[in-house]
Amino acid sequence: MDVSDSWNDLLRWLLAEHLALIIGALIMLLLLSGMLRQRRNPAASAAWLLFMLLLPYIAVPLYLFFGTRKLTDLTRRKQRLFSRRAQHDQELPTQFQRLLHTLEVPPSRYAADIRFHTDAEDAYRTLTGMLEAARDSIDISIFILAADKVGTGILDLLARKAEAGVRVRLLLDGVGSFPLKRRSLKALLGAGAEVTKFVPVLHVPLRGRTNLRNHRKLVIVDQERVWTGGRNIAAEYLLPETSTGWIDLSFDLSGSAVADYAALFNADWAFACQQPLRPPVRPRESLEQADAGRLTQLVPSGPDMAEDVLRDTLALMITQAENRILLVTPYLVPDEVLQTLLCVAARSGTSVDILLPKRSNHRIADIARTRFLRQLNEAGVRIWCLPDEMLHAKALVIDQCYALAGSANFDLRSLYLNFEQMSLFYDPQDILALTVWIDTIRQRAQRWQPAGSGVMRETLEGLALVVAFQL
Repeated sequence: MDVSDSWNDLLRWLLAEHLALIIGALIMLLLLSGMLRQRRNPAASAAWLLFMLLLPYIAVPLYLFFGTRKLTDLTRRKQRLFSRRAQHDQELPTQFQRLLHTLEVPPSRYAADIRFHTDAEDAYRTLTGMLEAARDSIDISIFILAADKVGTGILDLLARKAEAGVRVRLLLDGVGSFPLKRRSLKALLGAGAEVTKFVPVLHVPLRGRTNLRNHRKLVIVDQERVWTGGRNIAAEYLLPETSTGWIDLSFDLSGSAVADYAALFNADWAFACQQPLRPPVRPRESLEQADAGRLTQLVPSGPDMAEDVLRDTLALMITQAENRILLVTPYLVPDEVLQTLLCVAARSGTSVDILLPKRSNHRIADIARTRFLRQLNEAGVRIWCLPDEMLHAKALVIDQCYALAGSANFDLRSLYLNFEQMSLFYDPQDILALTVWIDTIRQRAQRWQPAGSGVMRETLEGLALVVAFQL
C-alpha cells in the first residue's frame, strides 16, 4: 500500500469520525430538547444534562432506555377515558373533589359490598372464589405472578375457566413477572386465554419506556366485581402470614365503581397490545344504587396521566388534616414537597404516625429512607417499625374524612414513574375499617430511634438517594 492510499484511508476515517460526532451532537441536542420540555425535578434534569455532557456515549443510550417520564401520546388517548365532567366546579361539594376533577381522574361513584381482607388467607380465598364464580370474563393486571404454589394454582384455575368458555385476559408487567417462563403459561394459552406483557424486557428500547413499570394490581370478574390493593399473586402475598411473615392490604368491591377499574384495565391492555383505545361504557347509577352503596373513587396515576396525580392528591390530603395523619408504606422515599408537608403538619400540632417495616425486602430503600426519617422524627412525627415482619401495605388515613389504599408506595418511583392505582374512600365505615386495621398492626410495632449519623453513613444515604427513582 503506497502513501496515497494511506492518506485516503486516514481522510476517510477522519471524515467518518467527524460525521459521527456531528450526528451524535445532533442526537444529544434533540434528546436534551425533549428532556427539558418534560416536567421533571430540576435536580434530575441537571443530573441528566451533566451526565450527557461528561459521558455522552454512556448517557445517551441510557436516556434512550430509561429517560421518558410521561407518555404524551398515551395521555392524550387516556383523556377520552378520564376527562373532566361537563359540570361546573362549584357543583362538587369539597375542595378535594374539585382537585381530583381538574386532574381528570374518574368521578366518585357508589360501590357495594366493599370489604377489606382480614389477612392473606382471606384475600386468597376471596380471589379464588371470585375466579371460580366467573361466568363471562376475567381480566387480571398484576405486577408479579410467581411460578410458585400460589401462582401456578391461579394459572391452572384460569386455564380451567378459559376451557369452560370464560374470556380470560392476563396482563403481566415485563419486569415484575420476568422470571415467569413461557412454559408456565402454556396450558393457559392452549385453553384460549390472552396473555401479554406490559413493556417486555426484550423490546425495542429506543422509546424510553423501559423504566416505566405497571405496578397496578387488578382482578375484574364479569365486569361486576373488583379485587385489588397491594398484593401480587405469589406465595408471600397470599399464603398464611404466620408462615410467610408478610403483611399486606387488599380489598374487593362491586357496584357502579367497577366500570372505572374496567376502563383502566382496558386502557392498559390496549397500550400493551398496541391496539386502538375503545371508549368505555359508562355506568348508570340509579337512586337505589346510591342509597345502597358507599362513596368511593378510583385514583389512577402514572405516565399515562397528564399530571402527577398521586403526588398532588397526597399533598392536598396532608394539608387538609386537622387531627391525625396515619400512613403505612413499605418504602418511604418522598419528594421534597411531601416531606415538608408532613413535617409542617407535625409541627403545627397534627398527630402524624408512620408505620413501616423495620427491614423491607429492598435494602437500598431502607438506606435511602433514613435521612427522611431523621427529619420527620425531629419534626415530631411518630415513626413505628414492625420488627419481625415485612409490611407491604400502602394506605393513608386523614382524620375521619378520607382514606386511600391501593398499589402505590410512598416513594419516588410510585410518585413519578410507575403506573399505579389507588382507591379513595369517603364513607366513615370504610375509613374506620382502615384505621382499625392499621392501628392493630401498629400495636405490634416499635418506635423508631435514630442511630448516630456520620460521614460514611450520610454518604451512603446520599448514594442511595441518587438512584431513588430506580428503587
